[in-house]
Amino acid sequence: MLIEHNVVHKNPCKVDVRFASCYPNHYKTAMSSLGYHIIYDFLNSREDVYCERVVYPYPKSLESNTPLNRFDFIGFSLQYEQDYFNVLSMLNKGNIPIRCVDRTSKDPLVIAGGPCATANPLPVSNFIDLFIVGEAEVILDEVLDLYMELDNPRKDIEAFLDIKGVYVADNPAIRCIVKDMDNACHPTRQVVLETSDKRFLPAFGRAFLLGISRGCSRGCRFCMSGYLYRPRRETSLKKLLKIAEKGRRATGLNKIALIGAAVSDYTKIDELGENLLERDFQLTTPSLRTETVTEKLIDSLNESGLKTITLAPESTFSIRKCLNKDFDDNKLFDISKIAFERDMNIKYYFLIGTPGESTKDLREMLGLIKNLRKLAPKKNMVKLSINPLIPKPHTPFQWELFNYEDVKSKISYINKYLGYKSFKIENLKGAFIQYILSMGDRNLGDLIEKSWQSRINIKEWEKYGKTINYDLKSRLPWENIDIGVKKEFIINEYKKMKRGKVTSWCEEYGCYKCGSCI
Repeated sequence: MLIEHNVVHKNPCKVDVRFASCYPNHYKTAMSSLGYHIIYDFLNSREDVYCERVVYPYPKSLESNTPLNRFDFIGFSLQYEQDYFNVLSMLNKGNIPIRCVDRTSKDPLVIAGGPCATANPLPVSNFIDLFIVGEAEVILDEVLDLYMELDNPRKDIEAFLDIKGVYVADNPAIRCIVKDMDNACHPTRQVVLETSDKRFLPAFGRAFLLGISRGCSRGCRFCMSGYLYRPRRETSLKKLLKIAEKGRRATGLNKIALIGAAVSDYTKIDELGENLLERDFQLTTPSLRTETVTEKLIDSLNESGLKTITLAPESTFSIRKCLNKDFDDNKLFDISKIAFERDMNIKYYFLIGTPGESTKDLREMLGLIKNLRKLAPKKNMVKLSINPLIPKPHTPFQWELFNYEDVKSKISYINKYLGYKSFKIENLKGAFIQYILSMGDRNLGDLIEKSWQSRINIKEWEKYGKTINYDLKSRLPWENIDIGVKKEFIINEYKKMKRGKVTSWCEEYGCYKCGSCI
């Protein structure tokens, strides 16, 4: 039995809308997501709405054990394409028809948000009634208000198209985001689990999640979120310190996880770390950006008791330029050395399968790994994660293929050099399926449903994969989704990727007129 604190309880009979916030992945993953906490806090701040949580694989809410089919709204947070199968499973177990066309006015309205819903909703559009495009707190109030005005929301589903940020059945939609982070939703009464059981404990352990920024304009060409949520927006230092103190009073937690697309890019990151330490907080972070990690930040994390930091070199310097990560190996070695001197472990993320990557590039990458290992006083202080690059919508790689056989041979090559037990790698078949789920169109829905019903051969995925072959003149399945970044800008980035040319950080070198800030 899970014992949680700060759970919201309301009388269902005294609200107008019951909303099931569904996370199609396990509890520990759901509760690691600041976005999931935000939706819960945001919706429950309304007196006329009761939001309850439902997490995979369960079809009933954590708050009241209510079955899914008893809710008015079912909202899925789509963070990972692989979770699409879990969406169908949760709907099925909740006695809700899988496909939109089979639902009646008595069934809940099924909506979805998150990065996958924003980037390319088509693969699951047969199963989801409407999609939230962008950051939900900007859009949900209007969606709920309109729902309560309509006599038959399902019959009048197209009425929701008048709301900016809503996507329904192939109609155009414009992404919406929070512009002022000080006025964004910063949940302080976050749900806290009373356990040390690793099966349920969130990624950062028992920690308060502090949203220091959203979006990123670094322009890493493989990063979907970096294109979807531009520009970078920061919460002010003064506001963050207030949220941290209020959060500690509400949760009893002294440990803070700094959350943002690029935590070390935060303008006052050193000052933030020092201020939180002075207030007796412990700190932890997700992956740090090598270019902006400072000795002061590492000292703050070390003083907090953090044992491991995460860096993402991705590959060699020449490949990094293709990816638009413009830092040389000396910077990587300098930061690594500082961390190792403080007896901290480092987890390094590497990518393989960048277009044009040769065996020589792989050898150079393996040489880089060897030199990083040499820096570490102990062998077990270096942890490696090496994964295939997966093309994503709205990025320069959307015009590239996932070469299954090429990546397979490269993994074999790396295995021979490093030994398969010395690094972690994503399952190759799973990576290939993720590529299909990311880049597919509405026709993919049949294959998703078939795969959910019974395991299918990888050849069926390969067959569908052959239909994904976009060039610069193709009309892309997701072109009706306006994420704010101009297609011309992405095309130009694609061409620069092919030439190994870097687009420097706009916040330092000036605006490139990508469209996101206009």
